Amino acid sequence: MALTRLHAFKQYITPFLPESALIEDYSRRYAYGTDASFYRLIPELVVLVSNQKQAKQVISAANQHNVPITFRAAGTSLSGQAITDSVLVLLCDSWSNFEILDNADAIRLQPAIIGARVNQVLAPYGKKIGPDPASINSCKIAGMAANNSSGMCCGVAQNSYHTLKDMTLIFADGTELNTADEHSCQRFLSTHSDWVNELMNLVASVKQNAALSELITHKYRLKNTTGYGLNALLDFSDPIDIIKHVIIGSEGTLAFIADITYHTVIEHSHKHTGFFIFDDINKVCELVQRLSELDVAAVELLDKRALMSVAEHAIMPKNVADYPEHAAALLIELRAEDAHTLNELTHATQLLINEFSESALATIAFSADSVRNAALWNIRKGTFPAVGAVRETGTTVIIEDVAFALDKLALGVNALHQLFIKYGYDEAIIFGHALAGNLHFVFTQAFDTKQQVTRYEQFMADVANLVAVELKGSLKAEHGTGRNMAPFVATEWGDDGFAVMVKLKQLFDPKNILNPGVIINADKNAHTQHLKTMPKSDDIIDTCIECGFCEVVCPSKGLTLTPRQRITLWRHRTELHSALQAADDLKTKQQLNQKLTVIENDFKYLGIDSCAATGLCGLKCPVGINTGEFIKSLRAEKAATNKLTRSLAAFASMHFAVMAGGARLGLNVMQVLEKAIGTNNLVSLTKPAHRLLGTPLYFSAWPRAEQPINCHVKQKPQHKKMVYVPSCAGRVFAADKGSDDTRSLVEVMHSLAAKAGFEVIIPKQPDSLCCGMPFASKGLNKEFKNKSEQLLTELIDCSNNGEYPIVFDASPCALTTLNAAKNTQLTIFESADFATEQLLAHLQVTQTSEPIMLHVTCSSKRLGKEQSLVTLAKACSSDVIIPADIECCGFAGDKGFNLPKLNANALKTLKQQVPKNCNRGVSNSRSCEIGLTEHSGISYQSILYLLDKQSSTVN
Repeated sequence: MALTRLHAFKQYITPFLPESALIEDYSRRYAYGTDASFYRLIPELVVLVSNQKQAKQVISAANQHNVPITFRAAGTSLSGQAITDSVLVLLCDSWSNFEILDNADAIRLQPAIIGARVNQVLAPYGKKIGPDPASINSCKIAGMAANNSSGMCCGVAQNSYHTLKDMTLIFADGTELNTADEHSCQRFLSTHSDWVNELMNLVASVKQNAALSELITHKYRLKNTTGYGLNALLDFSDPIDIIKHVIIGSEGTLAFIADITYHTVIEHSHKHTGFFIFDDINKVCELVQRLSELDVAAVELLDKRALMSVAEHAIMPKNVADYPEHAAALLIELRAEDAHTLNELTHATQLLINEFSESALATIAFSADSVRNAALWNIRKGTFPAVGAVRETGTTVIIEDVAFALDKLALGVNALHQLFIKYGYDEAIIFGHALAGNLHFVFTQAFDTKQQVTRYEQFMADVANLVAVELKGSLKAEHGTGRNMAPFVATEWGDDGFAVMVKLKQLFDPKNILNPGVIINADKNAHTQHLKTMPKSDDIIDTCIECGFCEVVCPSKGLTLTPRQRITLWRHRTELHSALQAADDLKTKQQLNQKLTVIENDFKYLGIDSCAATGLCGLKCPVGINTGEFIKSLRAEKAATNKLTRSLAAFASMHFAVMAGGARLGLNVMQVLEKAIGTNNLVSLTKPAHRLLGTPLYFSAWPRAEQPINCHVKQKPQHKKMVYVPSCAGRVFAADKGSDDTRSLVEVMHSLAAKAGFEVIIPKQPDSLCCGMPFASKGLNKEFKNKSEQLLTELIDCSNNGEYPIVFDASPCALTTLNAAKNTQLTIFESADFATEQLLAHLQVTQTSEPIMLHVTCSSKRLGKEQSLVTLAKACSSDVIIPADIECCGFAGDKGFNLPKLNANALKTLKQQVPKNCNRGVSNSRSCEIGLTEHSGISYQSILYLLDKQSSTVN
């Protein structure tokens, strides 16, 4: 692409976009350019769009200046359809509103809303959207529709194509079409009459081609996302209907989806799930065919290798390794609108399964137990990451998905197994949505030698011939064509079908500016071009498969980098280091060194300083990578080489009480200054030092200083005792000045304990104690260890060697200490969990109708105790609001003071979710509550304040 065209394009769109929406620096272009596929292209420019007007301007500019653009939603697609070396257009998270229609029979969605969020808002109506891809917790709705993503229970009948109601489109020339608006449709038909006539002529030619029509009908009895949705040309006669259905699965190559309206489907609340293992996969496939005659919601197949990959799951039978080579399992889920219907269906299904009892190896019977059933589904969901976690460093994980007619399912499975043997993919596994004949096979592949690339090339050619030619199946059932399958579209569809697809592309996008190279690609080797490398970079992150599941919970997403982007940029740094060492000419070395210098300088802020390091990403990562631990290891390396940092850390560790006193003094000084010059002037006063030195920036929710703890509070002697450890933040920061209860948290804890009949023991000299987390988060491991060991020694003494429960009033401290105390007898609680388990039964709680905002902290989630916080809040209030899309507050210890934009970015949608009649927010971490107060407009406090207010002693 000529840079002059790109420059003209940029000049055209600049007036319509904020400055931050245009990203040109190399580091972010590289990082933002990555997706979940095993391909890599580096965009020349990244553009962020947050509304339909901006999207139209960008598309119009691309058309006018002949600049290729690729739209990206969440980047979880697997076939290379969301990457480009031209202009990458990213959908901002803010473009995510929804409108429930017709009593939830339909829902209109903006393109950037997360799929799981849609189901969350539909749940009270007993509805959901049809598509249910495995990535639904991370992927955005525009991507789901553009790929015609389906999933485990969706099948064909409930995919985007069949549940589509309407959409708003922006075509390559900038024309808009709202298919729900009659005037918009009539205007389009009038202004584009010649274009519509060409489309209808193409439709007529397809209908007149009997062989092609028969092929299309056959293909779409199966799941099929190979090429364009030619079934739209047969299923509909109205041009608007044809247009909107052709767009489904077109992967951003025909038009941009600015909004979409789905018909919703019923989410049955009555469910039974069972797991059945047999000795012969042929018998299993026969059973699948029989099950398809019943009203079964989902049937997931796992071959022997897949079972082996998840054999360590607690619920799995213990002798999986002893099963015969052709063993396979079925995970079966049944759903119905009422218990009676479900029981009848379960009985009929079990009778059918019993017919195959001679082949049965193990059975986990049908049950409605949601906890047990979640464990069964985790077996199925764990297969793909299980391969990724054990792959050889330097290889990538490839997941292909194909579909066969059910009567050819066994042939397909056995033939794929033979291809695995032929090409030496010993680790390859097969699993999939058996009711739809949809199989996924996962294998690992290196692309660092010509021999490895040739192996993959030959393997895929054999797969294409097997699936599309021999067994007349689908080469892509739900993952989209992308670049990965583009060379094989003609193989599957034949010359006539492929010719129609080429004409559709030419008609919709005559200048080939919309995602060129995807679906239609003249390069027969496109699937082996631009392959992503996965160099060994660090033991913590080497198993990352770059799926992007982590991104939805990252507080720095949209500000700097996400965990996936941090990892991919660090891998590139490793790659450049290796290339620099291998380079033998000066010019090449200079170029590589220039790139490397840029990345290393940028990574200090983008990768390291702006990472909250809370570890929430590790909960979403399918292979369990906590990118925060990786970042902390880099901070540790940096700290180890900085003598001043080490000296200050050592002093703080040894004189922690002095530091706490100094912090209180500083807060008091700021309070005096605020009274003297006003809040706005104090903010202005602190800005220059903040910019130059990174010192704290003052803001309206800046806390007041708390009074030192009184360790000699008079208490009645009680049989029940508890050790209470006030957190550093709670000891230093007083209650929010805007709250209606400004007692210290220590006083509140004493009050609750007295009501419930507990005697409180506070460690001696609490100001000198710390769990060590402030040091650990900065990579100061020696000081972390010192403070942690000091605290544990004190707690062993206070608790009488673990006899009394130990309660922390801040969830991060509880998590840190719980991890450190694994080899002790200590029983450690986070305060909300302790209140739920130990206090509630001894309190008379009067539930208020006052609306309460609840923030569930990262550490509560990592502790697995988020439900305790929710339970406690709902015990106190009948109206508890947990804001959507806020996973981590981003305050991250002291970053809320030193890097307040991280906190602001994480909570940018909070204020708009606070009801007008709500004046109270609760959580369980004082530092988090400071940021929540600042960005919500209401006062946040520990949930213990609310519990104390609403409770009394049981009579």
